[in-house]
Amino acid sequence: MAYDNKKKEDGSAGVKKLKDDIKNGTLAPLYVFHGEESYLKEYYRDAIEKQIAASGFAEFNITVFDGGEFNADMLTDAVESLPFGSEKKLIVIRDLDLGGARQEIKDAFLRLFADLPEYICMILYYEAVAYKPDKRLNLFKNLEKCATVVQFDRAKGSELVNWLARRFAAHKKKIGTRECDYIIFLCGSLMTNLITEVEKIAAYAKGEVITREDIDAVASRVLDASVFDLTDCILSQDYKKALAIFRDLMEQKNEPIAVLSALIRQVQRIYAATLAMQAGQGERYIADLYSFRSSYPARLLIDAARKTTPQKAAKALDICCNADIELKSNIPDPERVLELVILRMAEVAV
Repeated sequence: MAYDNKKKEDGSAGVKKLKDDIKNGTLAPLYVFHGEESYLKEYYRDAIEKQIAASGFAEFNITVFDGGEFNADMLTDAVESLPFGSEKKLIVIRDLDLGGARQEIKDAFLRLFADLPEYICMILYYEAVAYKPDKRLNLFKNLEKCATVVQFDRAKGSELVNWLARRFAAHKKKIGTRECDYIIFLCGSLMTNLITEVEKIAAYAKGEVITREDIDAVASRVLDASVFDLTDCILSQDYKKALAIFRDLMEQKNEPIAVLSALIRQVQRIYAATLAMQAGQGERYIADLYSFRSSYPARLLIDAARKTTPQKAAKALDICCNADIELKSNIPDPERVLELVILRMAEVAV
């Protein structure tokens, strides 16, 4: 029997439908899981697996394939074999490049999309391979007609803060909104990374309430956070500390071109913040402009903008862009180029 999912599901709509399907025990025959938030992809895949395994025959009713080793016979065998002791069986196909697959695989999927059995729940699961549907092709047109496409994006600000608070509560710890914002700034907004940071911070903290000192003691900083500190040191005329931060980044095996890219991005933002302040705009404008997931980086950008002027920020940006040209010209000592960038920025920052 064909399953017709007439509503085109994507983004938050797809996530909502998936949640409702799991809650109501009405799993659809076909899902596409993709997007950068791996934690949520794994969480909902596991939730479906638990529902299928509740019958007690998981080994018969859950099949996982690697897309790189997948063929049409595997698909046919998996779909045609009935579930054992359960109403549904789960088929997970990981990282299948459907657009680049052999024609026999495409033909097999086209037949499947035309007549999806209600006893299967299939997940096309994308992690290492990007999901890039070519909607000019019948294959993808038919796929998206009958599939619930779920795009797992990074959580938005308040949602992520609430999630962090719940994760700390699971460790019997309390945390305030400002501290959550600080963690997101330091460690990034991917739940996959944050879950590890929560565990480290909760294990380290002696008190019931998480403090900024607890976070600073054990949290791993993402590159953007370290570069933010570097530019702040330059604006505060603490050049020795700025160079120390840069050398730490090099010792951590960050590529010079990646550090420079982050530096250019940060100086661009500071420049934009100086212009925004001249126009009478504040934190909310900056947060919206860069789609920040917490207010903390917007607040820091406004603070940084107060220490400089649009003219000085523009000069610093020119220095960074010229260094970018140098690095891409196969300069033999890229670390030296970046050290000179910091010193030249210091000359125009005050």
